[in-house]
Amino acid sequence: MEKRTESEVLNQLQSWAQDEACVRAALLTGSRANPKGQVDFLSDYDVVLYVTDWKPFQESDNWLQRFGEVLLRWPMVPRSTFANDWLTRLVVFEDGVRIDFQITESCQIELHDYDNGYRVLVDKEDMTRFLKAPTYTVFNIKKPSNDEFEELINEFWWDATYVPKQLWRNELPFAKYMLDSLLRCNYLHQLIGWYIGAQYDWAVNPGVHGKWFSRYLDRATWDAYKASFAGAEIEDNWHAFFRLCDLFGRLAADTAEQLGYSYPSIIEKKVIDYAIELKQQEGD
Repeated sequence: MEKRTESEVLNQLQSWAQDEACVRAALLTGSRANPKGQVDFLSDYDVVLYVTDWKPFQESDNWLQRFGEVLLRWPMVPRSTFANDWLTRLVVFEDGVRIDFQITESCQIELHDYDNGYRVLVDKEDMTRFLKAPTYTVFNIKKPSNDEFEELINEFWWDATYVPKQLWRNELPFAKYMLDSLLRCNYLHQLIGWYIGAQYDWAVNPGVHGKWFSRYLDRATWDAYKASFAGAEIEDNWHAFFRLCDLFGRLAADTAEQLGYSYPSIIEKKVIDYAIELKQQEGD
């Protein structure tokens, strides 16, 4: 099935919202409403609906048929997912178009809502008249306080001790969880964001889960980041662990210097020495 174009999807949304008596306003948000957004044929449509009554949307998904045959939807049944006064329907249609609907009965839009960009599709009651022009800065990296920085550093090196223990025990699932979920996604990604933010005067957004890191990191740092990944072999994960720790330590020390904070290099050394000792005992 041929995928609909953006203009076709938006025309459908506008026509439907205009016809639905219970729809007060419909707004397009997200990357497709942000001039700095990186949009391609896979980009979804983030749509906010202000309605007079959301019970029909709670009781049935029949209204979605106006936009095509549904392939998948989430949640399985209509419910709130981030705030009690919002109803979520995330939908992938059979032609590959994805529309994420957030629906509310709220009668008011705050002045600074949608600071990351919006486009009014339908507004029957002039609800959006007071909206401020977006600054597109809401997702920019925020400078950490000294306490936030110290806490992240401490938690990284604490959790880092789990990886060599599990690798020594040949317990790959636990080791991979600690290495790639906690050390990488929870701590290293946050640190890289701060590292980038400090270099760009806190005026950039590296994307959710670091999807745009490659745009802002120098080639050597990006290559070091890629080298910290490994497959399923225990030996490869030892190497990846030491590379990830080396990258974290280097970026943490550099970021601390830029922020005027201190970096506990002695803790890094002790954890690495501990890991090396376990590595040398491997197989005992």
